[in-house]
Amino acid sequence: MRQLSPESTKQRFTPGIICSMILAAAFFVLFALSGVDAATTVKDTTVSTTMSLPQLFFSLSSASILLIPLSLVCMICALIALINRQRNVGMMFSLVSLISFGLFMIFFSGERINSALYSPLSDALKEAGVKFKKRDVDSIAVTFHPTVYLTLACAGLVAGLNLPHLTRENERRLLHRDLLPYAYIAPHLLFFVVFFITPAVYGVYAAFTKWDLFNEPVFVGLDNFKTMLLESENTYYRQLRNGLWNTIKFVLYSVPFCILVPLVLAVALHTKVRGSKFFQALYYFPSLLSITTVTLSWRYMFSPDYGVVNRFFGSTENWFTPPYSWAVIVIVTVWWCTGATMVIYQSALASIPQDHYEAAAVDGAGAWQKFLHITLPGMRYPLIYTFVTSVIAQFNIYGQPLILTGFANREANAVLLMYIQENAVKKQVAGMSAAMALVLGLCIMIVSFFQLRLMRNNAPD
Repeated sequence: MRQLSPESTKQRFTPGIICSMILAAAFFVLFALSGVDAATTVKDTTVSTTMSLPQLFFSLSSASILLIPLSLVCMICALIALINRQRNVGMMFSLVSLISFGLFMIFFSGERINSALYSPLSDALKEAGVKFKKRDVDSIAVTFHPTVYLTLACAGLVAGLNLPHLTRENERRLLHRDLLPYAYIAPHLLFFVVFFITPAVYGVYAAFTKWDLFNEPVFVGLDNFKTMLLESENTYYRQLRNGLWNTIKFVLYSVPFCILVPLVLAVALHTKVRGSKFFQALYYFPSLLSITTVTLSWRYMFSPDYGVVNRFFGSTENWFTPPYSWAVIVIVTVWWCTGATMVIYQSALASIPQDHYEAAAVDGAGAWQKFLHITLPGMRYPLIYTFVTSVIAQFNIYGQPLILTGFANREANAVLLMYIQENAVKKQVAGMSAAMALVLGLCIMIVSFFQLRLMRNNAPD
């Protein structure tokens, strides 16, 4: 039987593929032009409103709306697959997009009182002079525009035009070969879109809004960024600078130890001394614990009143105040992170040929020379990898300073994520918090960009 090459799964740009690509593009155009009509009656007064689907997408107030980004992402994947002439893959993604969009229409219209539509309808009732409470609104009638059904039809036509002829053995074999890899990654892809891409999109949008987590976000453009970047008398201006600077200080303090301590332990355990397996498990154990458990345990140990550290050394120092507070936070972080990094280094050490060390010993090299000229070059890529991941991880510092010091000491240890959480949850200034988070994310992206270039230049051949 003739084996199918990867190129055999692709076809020329047939009229069917070209038509499918046009329909996939029309899906997005029609989505942008689509909307819904909503109406409700309160005390014999009927009001109505119209919202476009893009407005609903950014309303952040209805669970069924989460199906929209899933549908859009799948249709983007379908269009990319069709451009690459992979009809079976395009059919699969367009079918998922069709199902997601159809479920959105069913669930959205089935909600008795839709939160995304309640706010504009309540405003219309107030303008009409009706005094009411939310319990007075019995239901909201939802009617989709014709373009919504055309959007759904486009997704269905893209899937239908690329359906294989299952009666043909060759096409069944092609279908199995093309879609089997996606069957393995489907759960991960679903969670990635729903719990990563969707919150990321909403988070970026929220950074340009005024939002209190309860009412609909109001788009304000760059106002949040102007406030925290340019208005020096504003509280958020001070919070951004103090929080970001403390975050950078923590990265500079902790990352070198997060690299050096696991490296020393990995080299020591690599000698295979008696009990090395026990110590390996002992060092790795903290990484299995939650950050809350770890931090609370160390908080007890460093307590100025009843802590083990002060009792052991006969000291009365308050370790949670400057200049000791950063040292405590770094110690807790390094103790928690060492195990996972140590295992990576142990694996890298095991991959270095023993012949290199024997040849160096014959030439009279000492232990330090072996380490500098054999061990470190052999671990170059793992060292750079852990350096990149450690920097990214420590930029997201939150739990350690929050539990150990909080906003005490004139906010000397308050990192940016603490301000973000404080403003969003307690002060309900979610728009400003999202803007701060976006600034932090951009900083991490810039640092990661240069680090990844470093990784690429030092990647093993």
